[in-house]
Amino acid sequence: MTEADGGQAARLRVTNRGTAPLELILEPYGSDHWLRPGETFVVVTYGFGDGDPFEVEHEPATVTVQLDGHGYVTDLDGNEIECAHGRPATGEETTV
Repeated sequence: MTEADGGQAARLRVTNRGTAPLELILEPYGSDHWLRPGETFVVVTYGFGDGDPFEVEHEPATVTVQLDGHGYVTDLDGNEIECAHGRPATGEETTV
């Protein structure tokens, strides 16, 4: 079942309120999506069980969202954000 089939979907907004890029990791896929300061992405999941659709972990400069189901990342208009979107060149990641 997919979201398009009418399955239940949950959405989680993630906004970077900081001044440096923020890495958003989507698990279990391991995909990374980088938010610029002030940017908001939406994590969408569907096909999840009776529990919580998301588990969120925050570390310095990184937010990891564990999905209980299938999912993807979009912008606020619903356009899918591909893996590696906004990824800084090697060595440019912000360490805190």
